[in-house]
Amino acid sequence: MDFKKSRRNRKLDSWITIVLLSSLALSLNFIISKVNSNIDLTPDKKFILSRETLALLNKMEDSIDIVITIKNNNDLPKIVQKLLSDLDILLQKFKQESTKYPINIYRLNLDSPKNIKGSLLGYNISNENAITLYSPRGTQKTIFKFEDKQSPNPYDLTQTFKSRDSHARQAIWQSELYEDWTETGRGVLEPNFFRGEQVLVEAILEVAGPKEEKKVVYFTRGHGEASPTDFDSESGFSEFRRIFEESNLNVTTMDLSLVDTVPKNAKMIVIAHPKGIFLDKEVANLRNFVLNEDGSVLLCIDPVSEISVIDRPVFGLRNVLKEWGIRCHDMLVYDSNTQNYDYFSGAYYLSTYPTSRPHQIIKPLMEQEFRIFGSRCRPVESIQNKGSIFQSSELLYSSRDSWALSGWPNRKNPPQKNNLLDIDGPIPVVAISETKFKTKKSKIAVVGCSTIFSNQNLKRNSGNKYLGRNIVRWINENSAYLNIPPKKINQYTLSMTDKDFKKMTYLSILVPALVVALGFFVSWLRKEL
Repeated sequence: MDFKKSRRNRKLDSWITIVLLSSLALSLNFIISKVNSNIDLTPDKKFILSRETLALLNKMEDSIDIVITIKNNNDLPKIVQKLLSDLDILLQKFKQESTKYPINIYRLNLDSPKNIKGSLLGYNISNENAITLYSPRGTQKTIFKFEDKQSPNPYDLTQTFKSRDSHARQAIWQSELYEDWTETGRGVLEPNFFRGEQVLVEAILEVAGPKEEKKVVYFTRGHGEASPTDFDSESGFSEFRRIFEESNLNVTTMDLSLVDTVPKNAKMIVIAHPKGIFLDKEVANLRNFVLNEDGSVLLCIDPVSEISVIDRPVFGLRNVLKEWGIRCHDMLVYDSNTQNYDYFSGAYYLSTYPTSRPHQIIKPLMEQEFRIFGSRCRPVESIQNKGSIFQSSELLYSSRDSWALSGWPNRKNPPQKNNLLDIDGPIPVVAISETKFKTKKSKIAVVGCSTIFSNQNLKRNSGNKYLGRNIVRWINENSAYLNIPPKKINQYTLSMTDKDFKKMTYLSILVPALVVALGFFVSWLRKEL
C-alpha cells in the first residue's frame, strides 16, 4: 500500500466534503432567500401580522408608498432609534404580505434630492424627520413627525429648557405609536406596548381605502354640556374629540331644541356631562334618530345633585334609555376602600370586568388588566325587555367594596349603608345596547362617569384612551380594529460601572483567545504524537 497516496486521498476527500457541504449550505441559503414566507414561534406572535390586519388590508383600493425621511444614526434620541427599530420589523411584515395592491417602503435623505425618483417625484416630499403614507390618487397622511430642535442653553433663564430627548418623547407620545407609559428607575417614561400595526392599518385605509363621505359626530349643547373644543388640561374634552377624528369622523355641536330632525350626515350624537333636563322635543329627536335613522348615541353622564330631586330622572332620558335596554339610576357609587383611589390625584379606579362572555369592546382591556380612572360615578344597568329589538350588556363595574347610595345629596359623610334602598357592589358603570337585527345599525353606549373621557384622564392613562377608542370604533362599525392587539415590548437594562465595563471587555477578548490557543495546542500535540 502506498501510504503517501493514501494520505493524499484522505486530504482530497476532506476537501471535497468541505466543498460539497459549503455548496449545500449556499444552495439552501439561496433557496430560502427566495421563499417569501416565515413562521413565528414566539408566544405573542410578535413577528407576524394579526388576522384582523390581513382582512383589513384586503380593502385597499390603491397602492401605498410609505416614506421615511428620518436619518437613522446614533445621534438620534434613543426613543426615536427604538421607534425606527420597531418600525423596521413591522414594515418588513407589511412588505412581505401578498396584498392586492403593493405596499412600498422608501427611506429618503432629503439632503440628497437625487434619491427622489419615479413616482415619488409627484408627491412633493418636503417633511423632514417624518413618516408619511402616500397614495397615487393624491391622498397622504403623516403618522409621525419629529422636529429635531436644538436645546437652548440650560443656563439661560429667559428660555425654557427642553432637551432633544424630551421633544422626541412628546412627538412619539402624540403619535400614539406607543402606549402604557410607565416611569423607570431613572425617572424617564418608557412605553410598554407598541401600537404601530394598528396605527399603520388605520392610516393605510384612510389613504388608500374605500372612498366614503365623512360622517359627523354632533355634541349636544344647551344643557351645560362639555364642549369638544374645550382644551382645558383637566376637564376639557378636546382629547376625546381627537379620538373621533382618528376614526375619520368630523366633530361639531348641535342644539336639539332648534332642529326638527337630526341632520342626515349624522353618525352619532354625544351627550357629554349634561347639567340640565332635556325637553320632550329633544328626547323625541333622539328616539327618532336611533329607531328610524340607524343613528347611535353616546351618553357620558354624572350624578348631579341639583336635579336629583326633580321628577325627571336621568336628565329626562329615563324612558328612552329603558326602551333601549338600559336603566340609569339617580344614585352615587360610594367606595370606602382607599386602595381603590389614586394616591396623588384622588381618581377612582374602575378595574372590575364581566366574569363571563366579555364584550369585544372590553375584552382586550380585561386581558391586559387595565385600570380605568374616573371620579364620581352613577350606576348604569343593563336590562332585558321582552319583545324589545335591543340587547344590552354591561362592560365595567366599580369594586366589590362599593355600593350605590340612594338619596345621596341628603346622606351624611361617611354614609351608613341602607340595606333596603342601597345597592351592593360591584355596581355597573358602563353599559351598551345594540339592535338584534343586522338590518339595523343603531348602537347606544352609556358611561356613568364623564371624567373617564376628560383630557386629564385620556392623557395620563392608556386604559381610558383604549376604552374610548374601542367604544367609538364599535359605534363607527370599525370593530375589526378592536382586535388588533398592541405588541408587548420586552425591555432590558444593563447597569455597570466603568471598572465593570473594562472587566467585561477584557474577559470577552481573553476567553475566545484562550479557546483558540487551546485548539492550536491540541492540534500540535496530535501531530507530535
